[in-house]
Amino acid sequence: MAQVVTAISMSHAPGALGWPEAPEEGMRTRIEAAHRELRERLDAARPDLIIAFIDDHFENHFRNLMPTFAIGIAPSHTGPADYMMEALRFDKKIVLPSDTVMAEHLLGALIKAGYDVARMGEIEYGNNLMMPLQFIRPEFDIPVIPIYINVFSPPLPTMARAYDLGAAVRKIVNAMPGDTRVAFLGTGGLSHWPPVWTSDAPEDDNFLQRMKRYQTEGKQVALEDPGLYSDLAKYEIEMAARGEWHSQPHPLVNETWDREVIAAFGRGDSATLRAMTYEEVEEGGGHGGQEMLNWIAVMGAMNGAPAEVLCYEPVMEWICGMGYIHYPGNGA
Repeated sequence: MAQVVTAISMSHAPGALGWPEAPEEGMRTRIEAAHRELRERLDAARPDLIIAFIDDHFENHFRNLMPTFAIGIAPSHTGPADYMMEALRFDKKIVLPSDTVMAEHLLGALIKAGYDVARMGEIEYGNNLMMPLQFIRPEFDIPVIPIYINVFSPPLPTMARAYDLGAAVRKIVNAMPGDTRVAFLGTGGLSHWPPVWTSDAPEDDNFLQRMKRYQTEGKQVALEDPGLYSDLAKYEIEMAARGEWHSQPHPLVNETWDREVIAAFGRGDSATLRAMTYEEVEEGGGHGGQEMLNWIAVMGAMNGAPAEVLCYEPVMEWICGMGYIHYPGNGA
């Protein structure tokens, strides 16, 4: 049968690629060490396939059609999306291989197991996958199957449902014939209040109203407003300098909440994490903190095993609590 050889959850802040020099030297050194360690561990695990639990940053899904769960099924996918290349400092688009046979099998088996998962065709990645892989697998040579979880457009799935989704994927992988070596990857979080439109955004904030139109109407808006994502990067930098969200004092990174959450993953406290509500995450970690759904899906795929916490840094310059965990063994 297939073998699970490693699992990783990590933050995917675009600033790590777009303005990497911004944090103070000690933070940069510790984060760079975490990236090196994860790259070495992934290399040592020798996976044939990565199953990635990620969220869409409005590269493919928009508020007019936002599935709760979805799987990209195509021989390959690309990234970054054209309008994110400058912000992420990519000078060319990357073609990332995938596995259509396994993706089709996952989709069918999840539907049979009671998970209403949408089919996607070829997709575009953003910082959700391009940032992590640039640091831990810059060759971009391991096939990736993306499993999308809605984290930005309420109503969201519960933490328990995301955990159970991961557990269901693990059960499917365990039943696969052959000797495929599988790695799980979850990206996003921890606490942050990213500059995407939310229902409480002020109407006089011109940039957030531009984002609302893009998030609602789709890719055509990015063609009409080509500076949108470069302006997003500038907006994030300005937010970090002000320490404000919606022009009000706000903890753009909640270190206390982050450390509590990452410690729960470290001790394998699935009961606490599964019970967290949307409102609790929103209060403690912001709308960006809802990306913890991807982390808890990996936890479910690893049967609730304790994770090794490799690094945590509250990086205000990237307006993100940067966390890195690894699951030793296969979580059997």
